[in-house]
Amino acid sequence: MMATGETAPMPEARLAIALLVLRLTLGVFFLQWGIEKFVVPATTLAIFRNFYGIDFGSWVPPILGVAQVLIAVALLLGFQPRLTYGIVLLLHGVTVIVSIPRILSPWNPVSNHFFIAGVPILAAFFALYLLRDWDRYRIGGAGKVSPAA
Repeated sequence: MMATGETAPMPEARLAIALLVLRLTLGVFFLQWGIEKFVVPATTLAIFRNFYGIDFGSWVPPILGVAQVLIAVALLLGFQPRLTYGIVLLLHGVTVIVSIPRILSPWNPVSNHFFIAGVPILAAFFALYLLRDWDRYRIGGAGKVSPAA
């Protein structure tokens, strides 16, 4: 509750702060998956084998890790939002799509109910992408107060 005489921040300012928090938390989420490709490369190989039907050699996870860490850093900074936010939305969207059987059967012995967490994360990536023009606290974002319709 605000004290008498205080004014609430303008809606655009609150939106910009909310988008900053959303972008930073989603960036850390995405970064964690990139770092995992270096720390536990066998997990990456198992994920690609089990979910995508692709069997890679052990040299692939570090390459994917470099790409994912670079994308995550671009996301954290808000660099080129149309491109960066679109890439993470697409990549996470594919992850959710291949997880649908496990999402729909959360108590199956080969699954667990944590797969459903990918759905609201996908919604958060979608919201960030749609509202990218209001993301003022990013590289190159300070001058963008009102997006073009």
